[in-house]
Amino acid sequence: MKISPVKKIRAKFIMPPDKSITHRVLILSSMANDKSKLYNLLNADDTKRTYNILKSLGINFKGDFNKLEVYPKPIREIEKPLYCGNSGTTARLISGYLSTQNGLFILYGDKSLSKRPMKRIILPLELMGAKIESRNGYLPLIIKGKNLKGIKYTLPIPSAQLKSAIILAALNSEGKTIIKGDKNSRDHTERLIKYMNGNIEIKNNVISVEKSNLEPLNFKVPGDFSSAAFFITLAILHSNAKIIIENVNLNPTRIGFLKILEQMNANIKYEVFENDPEPIGRVIAETSNELKGIEIPKELIPNAIDELPLLALIGLNAEGRTILKNAKELRVKESDRIKVVVENFKDLGIKIDELEDGFIVEGKQKITGGKIKTYNDHRIAMMFSILGLISKEGIDIDNINYVKISFPDFLKYIDNLNN
Repeated sequence: MKISPVKKIRAKFIMPPDKSITHRVLILSSMANDKSKLYNLLNADDTKRTYNILKSLGINFKGDFNKLEVYPKPIREIEKPLYCGNSGTTARLISGYLSTQNGLFILYGDKSLSKRPMKRIILPLELMGAKIESRNGYLPLIIKGKNLKGIKYTLPIPSAQLKSAIILAALNSEGKTIIKGDKNSRDHTERLIKYMNGNIEIKNNVISVEKSNLEPLNFKVPGDFSSAAFFITLAILHSNAKIIIENVNLNPTRIGFLKILEQMNANIKYEVFENDPEPIGRVIAETSNELKGIEIPKELIPNAIDELPLLALIGLNAEGRTILKNAKELRVKESDRIKVVVENFKDLGIKIDELEDGFIVEGKQKITGGKIKTYNDHRIAMMFSILGLISKEGIDIDNINYVKISFPDFLKYIDNLNN
């Protein structure tokens, strides 16, 4: 599919519901002591994997993703393997949850997910007493649920999925689990557990969790900042644009991208309106003619991990060099996003240097057009769609359908850029 350039952009959007939070409220409401009411859930391929697994395990759902009632029940063992599709969040968080449940459970995924590392969650769960078999640290996983015990664990990498897997197991384990080394990764799991009056405490980047009797949720999922980032990028790079994004999640552990853009002199404003349990606000992004290249601060990388590839686009329009280092985690996402960005840039005639843990882009460079490969990665498909909108001749994308994984209506949003 070809994404062609647009001359002028004036738009006001509400983003689709937050993907990370949707996964978590589905799981946590299934662990609550009574019926929960959830509103505005993301109805996308990834989140439906979590929903379908919980449903097959015996959780009773009524309604749809606009308004969903969740009736917790004891998990039942089923013979059928549980399919996680492309969703790393599903595989890792469900593993933490199932490791304390009675029964034997098998998790598997698609070709892409089967290449993503699971050893990072297996190790701490096994330290807690879990019995997990894997294919050399990759899916499929065979989990034999049993009674676990709390541990003290230092995270080797800043990963919200790893952290959340341990926390979900700790909610149904004996004793206290103490997690250290969390450096700015997403804290949606902790916020929601606090909101449900769970036994969790966070102090000086140390998380303490004990067995909890979670109260039910009555919660509306806010707009997804990671989805908003594509349109923020579009607005600041386009020569005549203004985009307003309302009711978007502005959790401090998610907006590293905005902090980076401020340092690059982007024309953006944002304000927070609500704060319980997730901050919600508005972002206004406009054409930015004075962008400057920077070296991305290491401390902002964990809470901008999904948005980091977009910095390669922004670097094209910035004076000087844009340097990304300390982002090796990008190599084990849905694709090797460092390699994929570099290869596609080179195919488009754009100069970029590949680093082991990032890339260097020289600005300013003109963007003519060409063809790119998504490598089955939804964020790569959306990123190069944005490039097509600001290019001279447009960008041909080999398979745009992968946007359904996280943003099913992405093309409709593009069609409404002047409404």
